[in-house]
Amino acid sequence: MKMKKITYKLFMITSLILLSFAVLIYLILYFFLPTFYEQYKTNQLQSGIEKIIHNSKDLQLHNATPLFEDYIKNNNAFIFLQNKEGTIIYSPTFMMQGITQSPNLTAKAALIKNEETLTNAFSVTLPIEFLDEDNLTVTVLATFQPIDEASQVLVRFLPYISIIVVCIGLGSAYLYSRFITKPLIYINEGAQKMANLDFSEHIVVRSNDELEELSNSLNEMSNNLQQTMIDLQIANEQLKDDIERERKIETKRREFFATIAHELKTPLTVMKGYIEGMIYHIGPYQDRDVYLEKNHKIIERMEQLVREILSMSKLEQDTFKLQLEEVKVLELFDSVTKDLGFFASEKDIQIIKQISPFMYIRTDRDLLEKAFKNIIHNAIMYSPQGETVLIEVTEFPKENQVQIKVINTGVKIKEEEIQQLFEPFYRIEKSRNRDTGGSGLGLYIVKQVFESLSIIYSMKNTEEGIQFIVTIPK
Repeated sequence: MKMKKITYKLFMITSLILLSFAVLIYLILYFFLPTFYEQYKTNQLQSGIEKIIHNSKDLQLHNATPLFEDYIKNNNAFIFLQNKEGTIIYSPTFMMQGITQSPNLTAKAALIKNEETLTNAFSVTLPIEFLDEDNLTVTVLATFQPIDEASQVLVRFLPYISIIVVCIGLGSAYLYSRFITKPLIYINEGAQKMANLDFSEHIVVRSNDELEELSNSLNEMSNNLQQTMIDLQIANEQLKDDIERERKIETKRREFFATIAHELKTPLTVMKGYIEGMIYHIGPYQDRDVYLEKNHKIIERMEQLVREILSMSKLEQDTFKLQLEEVKVLELFDSVTKDLGFFASEKDIQIIKQISPFMYIRTDRDLLEKAFKNIIHNAIMYSPQGETVLIEVTEFPKENQVQIKVINTGVKIKEEEIQQLFEPFYRIEKSRNRDTGGSGLGLYIVKQVFESLSIIYSMKNTEEGIQFIVTIPK
């Protein structure tokens, strides 16, 4: 099975560490254990015999025999006592590497024979006294041969130890590396998915340590990054919409100014023709009073057109601020109809108002008056002789709004042309004769005003005529 790089590295490092420790421990045992054991055994033998010598001063020789027997048993040593003449007075039967010591053997012979036999041994002779005996010496002889044999066994057992150590070390290193690196590999795979903007899965590590904290941090980063990308995507879409809207606005603005140029160019050309005819006394233009009056009317229309253009430009400025105030609805429409009474009387059109005298709205009075003046003026101008213009105002307290209907009877508009009426310079009358229609900016100004005041509006055909509905929040 192919291991991941981090698993392989950790496996190799752990294996080397375990094997190195095993080798180090083996070498320490092989080289230092004999020396350590010899020193330990020497100290034990020395302290033991010194203790016996110390206690023997208060004992008789036959009472001290158990001390010697315990010492021989516990330390695997050979011990005997001899007097000043060299005669052995105590030497228990003791078998040592095939040598049997006899009580009748002299101390000198025993020592020589043991020294020839033992190449690695402890030997010491010390004076000792008893209550009933003095001027005695005690001789202790012990072998260190077992530790040499243990070292030889370690050498012979080395191949078996090596196999066991290698198997256990490699197995432990593999399991350890897999255990440690498994969550790291899992976290790395999750992080790579996040790097590829795949946030479908969360990293789940239950270890109650830094790895769990890391996985939680990555999940939190993933959530924040995902949310940020969603916000950026929304902002990008919004930016695209804004750019597209600005492009459309700019296109409309260019078209608008091109139309303005055309609207201004036509009357200027007519005025120029009139003036040139009067200058050169051509035909009917010799009657200057007539054509001066016509020029004056053209100038008045151009002045009105410029005022309307300036009014729209003011509404489109970012610095424009509404002047809100409490407006009495009845007074507003009384002012509008008073200014338009002359045009209604010329066409014998009756203006009917159904408005409560106690109805108020909060709005920009000048802008709203301008808008309704254009609406009602259009209703009068495009209604046949003797028709009616009805102004009906209804309050809806639950919705906290006021609905205003302006209905002019006896006239219809094609459905496909209704929305186009709110475009600048659009006129149903195609000849664009100023005597039969206005500038084409009236309803466009109405649209701009209502959008500035957040007013909902619509226009449609009814059985009676054309109905203009305006909904104003109170």
